[in-house]
Amino acid sequence: MSEVRTVEFEEHYLSNGLQVILHAHGRTPLVHVSVHYRVGSSYETPGRSGFAHLFEHMMFQGSENVGKAQHGLYIDQAGGRWNASTSKDRTNYFETLPSHYLDLALWLEADRMRSLAITAENFENQRSTVIEEKKQSYDNRPYGLSYLRFDELAYSNWAYAHPIIGSVEDLENARLEDALEFHRRYYGPGNAALVISGDIDTKETLERVRQYFEDTPDRTSVNHPDLSEEDQTEEKREILKDRLAPLPAVSMGYQMGHLGSDDYYVLSLVALVVAGGDSSRFYRKLVYDQNWITSLYAGPNQYRGPELFRITFQIQEKVDPEIILAAIDEELEDIAVKGVTDAELEKARNQISSRFISRMSTVSRIGELLAHYAVLHDDVHMINRELDYFLAVTNEQIRSVAARVFDKRRRTLLLTVPEATQ
Repeated sequence: MSEVRTVEFEEHYLSNGLQVILHAHGRTPLVHVSVHYRVGSSYETPGRSGFAHLFEHMMFQGSENVGKAQHGLYIDQAGGRWNASTSKDRTNYFETLPSHYLDLALWLEADRMRSLAITAENFENQRSTVIEEKKQSYDNRPYGLSYLRFDELAYSNWAYAHPIIGSVEDLENARLEDALEFHRRYYGPGNAALVISGDIDTKETLERVRQYFEDTPDRTSVNHPDLSEEDQTEEKREILKDRLAPLPAVSMGYQMGHLGSDDYYVLSLVALVVAGGDSSRFYRKLVYDQNWITSLYAGPNQYRGPELFRITFQIQEKVDPEIILAAIDEELEDIAVKGVTDAELEKARNQISSRFISRMSTVSRIGELLAHYAVLHDDVHMINRELDYFLAVTNEQIRSVAARVFDKRRRTLLLTVPEATQ
């Protein structure tokens, strides 16, 4: 296994609170610019869901010096690529482009941070766009409704229980004043991390960042959500009928600790043992030996707060879900009692190491990793330490965590069935 190289970076804070992370990587003439705002759907309040995702769209509707939809066009014309995404815990905007266009990227991001055009017209257009997106991506897509339903069933805390896309009712009832207040509270330099990775001179780049961003006043007044979750004392089960589903499917999750906890590192390795490739336990037993399932996934759900160890799969026709669940329970109980074999643990460690090496392969991946650790771990230096936490996991830890987490009383199980079969 190749050694994972250390990522060198600088971390600075501007006078307005903006966190700036710079990584010089001059192998290719590219630069990746990423702005992560510490706001996601978990920061919303009941009755006002969907705002974080709405602003993912609103941020491309123009600002003082940039016209509607011009942000992406400028990047396209420079030969770059751009996008944005919203999660439960953060919203990010990024562009990767030739390094001599760095000023363009900084100017674009600074202009919309300082002067986003939150007009009644833009608000109404993007609200309609998000409502239509919900219909296309969830309401009228196989398993889309079960994807939305699972967190509602599994989490008792509304912060994580409600979907990122929000509810149509909340979006329809939203007012422009509500959107303006949400933006003022969360989308400013004091609640953001700016990462620049690639072919840069860090000293010169920091001066350019100061030029573009330091005069932007910080008006944020962040209200961090309570993400605490009650201990589950009995299994939650539900059947959901889906007129678009071609096959039955199961989505299940066990309550576990938060991102970066011991549970997270232990169960990330367990996920590889049970579902990490053709020789993993679930693949051998459920796919190759019996041909009972397809589309298998297992692992923590990557939320900053309390996570779920998720297992999802589709069920082949005429296979009893209870037979599959019994086989899964058998393997998880075996791990809780015996742990994993030395060979399985070594393989999982090698897979984790390989993933870390792969994630360091481009300036954009490094940039997004730096932002991830800054925003979700509150520690950029984790980029050079986290692999050690995975590799330090012992079989005794695996047994202990598995015995506690893989308790059916801690499990949520959603069975999706084609509507015609019921």
